[in-house]
Amino acid sequence: MGDMDDMDLIPRHPADDDPNPLNRLSLDRLRRRTSMKWRTYPDDVLPLWVAEMDVPLAEPVVRAVTDAMALGDTGYPAGTAYAEALAGFARERWGWDGLAVERTAIVPDVSTPYLSVSGAESGLSLMSVSKGWNLAGLKAALAIAGPGAAEDLARLPEEVGHGLSHIGVIAHTAALREGGDWLDALLGGLHDNRALLTALLARDLPGVRYRPGPATFLAWLDCRALGLGDDPAAVFLDRGRVALNSGLPFGTGGAGHVRLNLATSPELLAEAVRRRAAALT
Repeated sequence: MGDMDDMDLIPRHPADDDPNPLNRLSLDRLRRRTSMKWRTYPDDVLPLWVAEMDVPLAEPVVRAVTDAMALGDTGYPAGTAYAEALAGFARERWGWDGLAVERTAIVPDVSTPYLSVSGAESGLSLMSVSKGWNLAGLKAALAIAGPGAAEDLARLPEEVGHGLSHIGVIAHTAALREGGDWLDALLGGLHDNRALLTALLARDLPGVRYRPGPATFLAWLDCRALGLGDDPAAVFLDRGRVALNSGLPFGTGGAGHVRLNLATSPELLAEAVRRRAAALT
């Protein structure tokens, strides 16, 4: 896919020395997946929409889940291993010692971290690693109480902790404890992909405005200058066979915009831009 000009823009590493998980899976292998990303559209569509990454799982996660399945360890989740793993990760990666394990509870997957904001001492933060390690299908999260909300957290019914996956808790815990190297390699690959997308758009779709965001693998693209109406994603799907998220469901300001998932291989990212540019001719 792509021409020699595209290849010149893509960083090259010897296969044996490249830790970037975005470079590991072929398109044929990705199409064997049965998730929403790869089953919503026909095979001639390149799906760069829903927040799923085109990566193999981190080896510690695979090992932990495999061991659990071999043991038939698929009951209800319990204990503080997830909270202890998150506390250790936060301390080592962010220098944050503020996560008190005794003020946590395992809950279904959602993420709204804000306890570091002034005035949030009586709030609850819900945190999950599902996006960072591509674990949306293994749902789990932690509810973390501010110092003034510990009693509120204690009043949560026990049944709340039954709504998530025990295997998800095992997977998330393994990711936090042993998946740091994998995450670092992924972050490096995403950095390269943001630079690649910037270069490809400047060359092939200069009318599209893009401001890279270092904390996400989702790119918000302003396509209003292309004259494709309020829903350019529909045009790119119909003419270019590339699936992107329409900006319209995101509310006010979404018209004329699309969201692109750049957590894929550089080759597929370049092909997606090529198809979008071809859709305008």
